[in-house]
Amino acid sequence: MKKSTQPPKPKRYTLKELVDQCDSNAPMPKAIQDWDRTSSVGMEQEVMGDILDIEQAVVRFGRQVAKHYEVTQLILFGSRARGDYHAESDADVAVIIKGSAGDFVETKLELAGMAYDNLLETGVLIQALPVWESEWSRPDHYDSPELLRNIAREGTPILF
Repeated sequence: MKKSTQPPKPKRYTLKELVDQCDSNAPMPKAIQDWDRTSSVGMEQEVMGDILDIEQAVVRFGRQVAKHYEVTQLILFGSRARGDYHAESDADVAVIIKGSAGDFVETKLELAGMAYDNLLETGVLIQALPVWESEWSRPDHYDSPELLRNIAREGTPILF
């Protein structure tokens, strides 16, 4: 009787393991630098002939994040919320998480992984900022209180 010889399963890496292997001095590939260098209009963006709906991509991202965290609010902030963005602008999103402050770096890396999956699906680059309710309600307890005040003042809540 012959044994079935199946190839070994490939090793799976966490995002942190992959980031740890990165060379921070390596040049950014031109294809990545140029990926969204087309004109943007409103909450839409044209990339290689396709119209991308930024809000729809943020909603999709929020739903994915909500499977892992108790998200109370998503807020689009930065140039996309102010209206002074350009073709290379990403979508800055504050992810307000229920409760007291958790591990910022770990959460940021997990959100980055979900944002990357979203980028592959939608073509929209999202930069997520985790903020816990305890920080959101008391900005002076946050590392950068002025950032939270700016998000509150200029941000656009996204219903998801």
